[in-house]
Amino acid sequence: TATNWIANMIVGATFLTMLNTLGNANTFWVYAALNVLFILLTLWLVPETKHVSLEHIERNLMKGRKLREIGAHD
Repeated sequence: TATNWIANMIVGATFLTMLNTLGNANTFWVYAALNVLFILLTLWLVPETKHVSLEHIERNLMKGRKLREIGAHD
């Protein structure tokens, strides 16, 4: 939820300035581009841990595996 609050604060602080400077369409294109960028970053940085136990994740972290590999099966 902290991420959501911070994102909302950034949008609230920048929206009117961008709207007055860029206009309606360009303002929303900027936010759309940022959404696509953050979706791609999330897919790249956040590891998939579906069907992986907490013990397995902890064991991989203790072995010194990279964060992208913590959900990998041995």
